[in-house]
Order: sequence, then structure tokens, then C-alpha cells
Amino acid sequence: MAYLPDTSVILRLNEPTNPLCKIVEQCLDKLGQNGEALVIVPQILVEFWVVATRPKSVNGLGLTIEEAEKELKNLQSIFTVLPENEQIFDEWKAIVTKYKVSGKVAHDARIVAAMTVHKIENILTLNPNDFKRFTEIKAIRPQDI
Repeated sequence: MAYLPDTSVILRLNEPTNPLCKIVEQCLDKLGQNGEALVIVPQILVEFWVVATRPKSVNGLGLTIEEAEKELKNLQSIFTVLPENEQIFDEWKAIVTKYKVSGKVAHDARIVAAMTVHKIENILTLNPNDFKRFTEIKAIRPQDI
């Protein structure tokens, strides 16, 4: 079985003083030890970059470009990065129409579309309510692993 961590989970890996950092690390370690596949889609990496390079004063991590690039490479070495393809856009259109998605949630719908195309059923998230409406996947909190 494969698990895809969303941006909320990935960001916690870069906040060692955040209590959720340890929970996320333990979850990923446990899944890895159990032989579960840990995968990621490029959109998660893009969303990570946006927050990582944003100043702390506006809820970012405040990393320099060089620090963010180093962390991006680290994430790419930890997780299998699934490819982008045309099917993801077509699936995204179907999902946003089916669930009448508008606004910011369209980003979450695109993650669900990529997961659907790549046949990934489980998303690790600190915000399971963000994915509750999408019956194609199962949202799981790291604390529940």
C-alpha cells in the first residue's frame, strides 16, 4: 500500500521545534519499516517551496533559496516522486465538476486527481477535513498510524 504525505506533513519535517515534527517523523519511519511505499507528487513539492521561501512573518519557513533547494533535493531522495501527465488534468476537471469545487480547494482536488491517476488511496495529512469530501481517497492523520 502507498501513502502520499500532503504539504502540511512535509512542512512539519522542516519545523523541528513543532511538536508535530516528531509525530510526522515517527509515522514516516513506521510506514517505511512496514514496507509501505512513500510517494509524493510534484504539486506537493511546489507547495512546499511556496511556504518554505515565504518569510516567517507571513506564516512561511523563511528559508533562503539555497536552503529550500537543498530541502527539495532531500525530499526527492526520501519519497518516490510520481510523474505529471495529461491524465491528471482530465481527472482534476472531473473531480472539480463532480464535487463542485471552487477556490483554494481546487489545489487539494488536483492532489486527489494525481492520486487517483496513480492509484494511491491514502493521503497523510494534518488537515483531514480538507479531503473529507473526496471519496476516491482516504485521509489519514500521522497520529493515527
